[in-house]
Amino acid sequence: MLQSIRDKATGWLAYVIIGLIAIPFALWGLGEYFGGAGPLVAAEVNGAEIPVRLVHQETRAQREEIARMFGGEIPADLFDERAIREAALEALIERELLRQAAEAAGFRASERGVVREIHAIPAFRENERFSPERYHTLLQAQRISPGDFERDMAQSIVLAQIRQSVGASGDLPMARAEEFERLRNQVRVASWGIFAAAEFDRPDVVDEAAVEAFYNDNPERFTTPERLRIEYLRLDPAALEAAVDITEEDVREHYEINAQRYEEPELRRVRQILVQDDAPDAESRIRDLRERIDDGEDFAELAAEYSEDSLSADRGGDMGRVARGDLDRVLETVIFSLPEDLVSQPVQTRLGWHVVEVTEIEESRRQPFAEVRDEVERDLRDRRAEQRQIQALDDLLSQTFENPDSLEPAAAATGLEIRTTDWFTRESGDGVAEYRAVRQAAFGPAVRRDGRNSEAVDLPDGSTIVLRLEDREEPFVRPLEEVAGEIREILQEDAAAQAARERGQEVLEALADDRTVAEFAEEEPQRWTLSATVNRTTGPEEPDVELPGTLMNRLFQLPAPRDDDVVTDGVRLADGDFAVVVLESVRMLEPSEAVADLGRAADDLQVAYSGEELRAYLAWLESEANIRRFPENLE
Repeated sequence: MLQSIRDKATGWLAYVIIGLIAIPFALWGLGEYFGGAGPLVAAEVNGAEIPVRLVHQETRAQREEIARMFGGEIPADLFDERAIREAALEALIERELLRQAAEAAGFRASERGVVREIHAIPAFRENERFSPERYHTLLQAQRISPGDFERDMAQSIVLAQIRQSVGASGDLPMARAEEFERLRNQVRVASWGIFAAAEFDRPDVVDEAAVEAFYNDNPERFTTPERLRIEYLRLDPAALEAAVDITEEDVREHYEINAQRYEEPELRRVRQILVQDDAPDAESRIRDLRERIDDGEDFAELAAEYSEDSLSADRGGDMGRVARGDLDRVLETVIFSLPEDLVSQPVQTRLGWHVVEVTEIEESRRQPFAEVRDEVERDLRDRRAEQRQIQALDDLLSQTFENPDSLEPAAAATGLEIRTTDWFTRESGDGVAEYRAVRQAAFGPAVRRDGRNSEAVDLPDGSTIVLRLEDREEPFVRPLEEVAGEIREILQEDAAAQAARERGQEVLEALADDRTVAEFAEEEPQRWTLSATVNRTTGPEEPDVELPGTLMNRLFQLPAPRDDDVVTDGVRLADGDFAVVVLESVRMLEPSEAVADLGRAADDLQVAYSGEELRAYLAWLESEANIRRFPENLE
């Protein structure tokens, strides 16, 4: 939680604020948390460190992905911050194992491959073409340098390569796909009868002695769960932000102080000819092209014919507008020292040999206040809200730590109201107690047993709470007179289910003695379904036939009948009902009959095979690796 603030904070102000927060931790003897011993490490994989910062970033990404799956917000009863954090750490360990394995095996991402992948990203395209301007604008908005983005892209390509390579080793024989598809499209003909438990009511078996005996034999079924009530302080960033008051004078002052942030950088429109440095004659070729330009040949025509930069060659070498930090440092130095319309001498970089020309220069300029006023106000409001949140969080944590037996000092320091929940259990609650993380903290030993304030608990809406025990209710066995009615219902339902089973067993025995399903169906037609055709994937082919899922699963587990025999079985259904099933025949579709689905079946099986291969490979990598986890650093 503190780390997430630290990740979002930027600039000199952020460092000052973080430094101020570190002071009370140092006084408590926790100074190493922020500094002295270097960044906190969540795990080591063969000596490679995974910083806590990356785990928090991955946790946020996984939390956002889970929220998207649920339409924007994670249901409270499913939100488990610790479980998400642990999953994030394991994902990073897995990624590092694959990265090391890929490096050892010699996997590489070529410059051309990286460019091709970037070129294909829809966000960077305009009018169905890659736009360098849009590329640089979007990266700048995310405060990502092109170099960092390209390195991340290269690593993603390498990880994809090794995943695909390992997955492809799980080769799928087409015969197996055909067998799978025949099984998946298998058709079975069966009859069944359902004996509903409700038809076999036995009130005579439920007397007072049976009720009391059940009560004495099953005390755990009538024991109330332990219940708690807590008091808590809740720090809500949205409320803090809403309370920020900003005047027009404040906005203009912020603009003047941070004028550098509102300057448009100098931009230069550049075109280039690139000869990649993978041939012995690369330098001589680029020098020859430079001489041809001096002799009057057109730069754009030479770039279109000879440049090996796939992003710019078909535009006469035009790379669009570039700013400092966008390109290789050597090339950038040349570009920003060239006068307009002057062609450079050949320049060598890690990409190869370049000849560049600056065709247009846009000087840096300060954006007028009127153009950026709203942006300035948002930035100032965010900074002040961040300051308030950090200060309030600092006060909350320091006061609840220094005064572990009360929330009063923290309430006085932060201005937050101490609130109290209703009773809740380990499994459910209302209000803030609907969040699993809150219930886990409340039932933890520090709060429940020792009576201390909890550590900070982050909630899905971004708020943070600290809680303490207000009251506790011990589990107790409810008196017999209170639960006697429940026991009678349980015993009657059990007796009815047993009676339904006994009746079904009688029918099974009769079928074994040469009675037929048709004879039973003639006696009780409403109970039986005769000779229905059932497909494994689509269920009964007859539109009006209903088949319970449990019964269908059992039907396709039965062995195929031999000769003219049938196979019979019984299965208990939901609510105590009992079904008798008679399997009459089985038909396997031939590949020619399932040809439309054969490709899909092969794809499905290949995905399964590939996934199993990758999981097995990762398990082997982990077994061979030296992995050390430090879960205490994530708390």
